[in-house]
Amino acid sequence: MRPVLAPIHHAWRDFAAHIPRAADIALARIDLSDRPIVPISRRSFDEMAAAFPYYRNRWPYTSVALAEAARIIRDRDVRTALELGAPVKPILVGARVMDIKARPELDTNVEITLHNAVRTPWPFDDKQFDLFIALQVFEHLGSSQSAAFREVRRVARHAILSLPIDWEMADPSDPHHQISDETVRSWFAPIGPTRVLEGNPGRRRRLVYVFEDLPG
Repeated sequence: MRPVLAPIHHAWRDFAAHIPRAADIALARIDLSDRPIVPISRRSFDEMAAAFPYYRNRWPYTSVALAEAARIIRDRDVRTALELGAPVKPILVGARVMDIKARPELDTNVEITLHNAVRTPWPFDDKQFDLFIALQVFEHLGSSQSAAFREVRRVARHAILSLPIDWEMADPSDPHHQISDETVRSWFAPIGPTRVLEGNPGRRRRLVYVFEDLPG
């Protein structure tokens, strides 16, 4: 039955991805027109996804993270942001990017700092950024997540991270394999998230961890 059902599943998934969700509605209601840092629009995200398949079907959890970012930008007067790992452009327009390399497809207008996140300290001043964001990145840091999060605490006042939770991968060495919520929280210890949101449910579940007023 799989050859028959798979096309139906993919068609439904593509259709459902364009149904407005609570996060989309929340984003639309927050006015950030006077701010230097703003979430990427759905239209711009879809254009990016059409050109770069990596982004396809990633709007559900991205929109949850962006809705939280919008609230923090509005309520905390965010003026600066750092995004870890952005293959094409940051999802927070106006943010600086830190990545291990400048990829060929990276928007040339983006300010990028080339640095491997597993190497500490990061090349930024204490509390240089109001907001830090990293979506589906921390699982790729080998065994350096705790050290990297200490740097997040040092350089940023608030943070939003998304991570894959309880994925079963065919290859146990895959960095996405069997990361539990408990494991993720151990990376953040002794700091607990302000709130945790469902990025998307299902076999490829993602959780969004939000931190406000991070201690140094």
